[in-house]
Amino acid sequence: MNTLLGLSIVLFFLSLLTARHKVYKPLHAFFSTLMIFVYLVLSTFYIVSNYFTGEGINDAVLFHLRYGLDGSGYADYYLIMGVGVVLFMSSLVLCIVYYKALQKESSQRYIRFKRIVSAFALFLAFAIHPSSRFLAETFLKSVGVENPLSMVYRFSDYYREPSLIASSEEHLNLVYIFAESFEETYFDETIFPNLVTKLRPLREKGLVFTQIEQAHGTSWTIAGMTSVLCGLPLVTPSTNLYSPQGNSMSKMSSFYSGATCLSDMLHKEGYKLIYRSGSPLEFAGVDKLYRTHRFEDVKGDKELKPFLKTQSYQTPWGLFDDTLLDIAFNDFKKFSKSKQKFAMFLSTMDTHHPYGHVSKSCEAQRYKDGSNSMLNAVTCSDELIARFITRIQESPYGKNTLIVIGSDHLAMHNMAIDDLMKGTRRDQFVILDPRITEPRTVDKVGSTLDIGATILPFLGYDAHLGLSRNLLSDEPTLEASFDSFDAVLSAWSHEISRFWEFPKIEEDLVLGSTTRAVKIGKSTYKYPVLLRLNETLEVSPFFEVKIKFFETMKLFKYLQEFQDNDLFLWIDQCSRIGVLSDANQSVKGKYCYALGKLGGEMLVDALKNDTTIPLDTLQKMLEIPSGEPLAKPRRERLEQIKEK
Repeated sequence: MNTLLGLSIVLFFLSLLTARHKVYKPLHAFFSTLMIFVYLVLSTFYIVSNYFTGEGINDAVLFHLRYGLDGSGYADYYLIMGVGVVLFMSSLVLCIVYYKALQKESSQRYIRFKRIVSAFALFLAFAIHPSSRFLAETFLKSVGVENPLSMVYRFSDYYREPSLIASSEEHLNLVYIFAESFEETYFDETIFPNLVTKLRPLREKGLVFTQIEQAHGTSWTIAGMTSVLCGLPLVTPSTNLYSPQGNSMSKMSSFYSGATCLSDMLHKEGYKLIYRSGSPLEFAGVDKLYRTHRFEDVKGDKELKPFLKTQSYQTPWGLFDDTLLDIAFNDFKKFSKSKQKFAMFLSTMDTHHPYGHVSKSCEAQRYKDGSNSMLNAVTCSDELIARFITRIQESPYGKNTLIVIGSDHLAMHNMAIDDLMKGTRRDQFVILDPRITEPRTVDKVGSTLDIGATILPFLGYDAHLGLSRNLLSDEPTLEASFDSFDAVLSAWSHEISRFWEFPKIEEDLVLGSTTRAVKIGKSTYKYPVLLRLNETLEVSPFFEVKIKFFETMKLFKYLQEFQDNDLFLWIDQCSRIGVLSDANQSVKGKYCYALGKLGGEMLVDALKNDTTIPLDTLQKMLEIPSGEPLAKPRRERLEQIKEK
């Protein structure tokens, strides 16, 4: 990808050098400058994204842009954020200089040739830019263009409805450790000699899976967790305005609510589900993933801070791992003493890119000369996780506990990335079962999607789980079944996005004035919210995306893109909603609602106590005709809204 970016930049500068072939008219100069600005911003965005992902602009980037970045460790990224700002400002300056230069006299020789070279070079610069293919595919998905692979390999032929059948009367407790970015490559002695020494002897007593590849839609934390729990990659809904949830997902009350996951099935079997993390629960919707799928006891850094002896002992991401694992072990003992089966999932954080963080309990330990902060964090994490596992195994409850260690995803761009790229990149997956008498290494090709179906038999169940396949069975995994499994998963994005399960209005709507929320089916939407309703009253929600450093479009901007006959319900501040009142009267109150069509009848009113909208009112409004005469002035008034 870096080679493509380099070639693209060369072509871009060739386009600049050959652009001044005549005096440009202001409009032509502006258009040319705009294209240059778009290219520079795209490249800046790619460079910043690549710093985080190592893959440029990908699904992880789009997911976090839509979901928001609340809870992320900004302090770790001050340098790249500064670089991004500098590049953006430099792009503006370059474009201003370029715009002025286009309007000056220049050589009139070879005008036609220069014009062709300039345009063709800029076209090629965009065409081979490493982000272009991904963005083009994303756009085609957003407008409903079906990928041909989805017709050749139908999702329904490979997806297995989740089911659980007891195969044994013995059902162990489960402790699952999502080791942040702690991939299998760190165990390669030819690249990292003596880096990981404490976990190695523990792994030799269990099952070590060495060929766990990273599949499409599993390459960031929340996506890796989803793949393990649900046997599905994480697919965000289409960016199309007329598709469910085309913008921010930060206000969604549920996460993949249409999917049945490992935890949902264990809950039915009487397991208590627990999640512990040192990072904020709201980051990327982690809390919603676990709570949607039957986890009863979910705690992150805010909930665990009272256990800190020193409140300042934290990283930019939250708690250090020595604190987290000590708390988790105390919880493990507490839950083990009860008669109820339980499954505890943990998420470590010290090995988070780009620099890693070393817990105080092992800060004296350094890898080699200690110059690489990430490798120092890895060797510390090795010690802490091994100590935690040993404490469980040596406790009175160790013989009744299945322990699983798995990286949530491959390491992203960090201080050790150059060395990591020398190896064969694989995710870590290890099963430690006290009943194992013949430890072994499993070289079967799979992905994190296969982990759920693989561990459930160790808990005493035969199971089906979405796209997951048991790595210990004779059946090939989907990763091994396709020449390009990633391409097939990408083609299935539309089908997989349906697991977000957006609701249908089937009863009167109650708009809460005190709760500032409207509930539709199992989903609850906080205000402000814009709901688009189709002909069967299925709901597509739109939210304002709030990120610490900038905001995307407000709801009235999305509404402007609706068609004249789209039925919608908009609940927002009265100062905004009031522009849709045809009587040109201000609507007084804190929150108001507008129900109707831009080109048809419109109900606009304030929320006074709880407001009920009857189901038959919604159904009648679907039949009301619409037209341009009403829509045009309403769109104009929406355009005039001034934001404070």
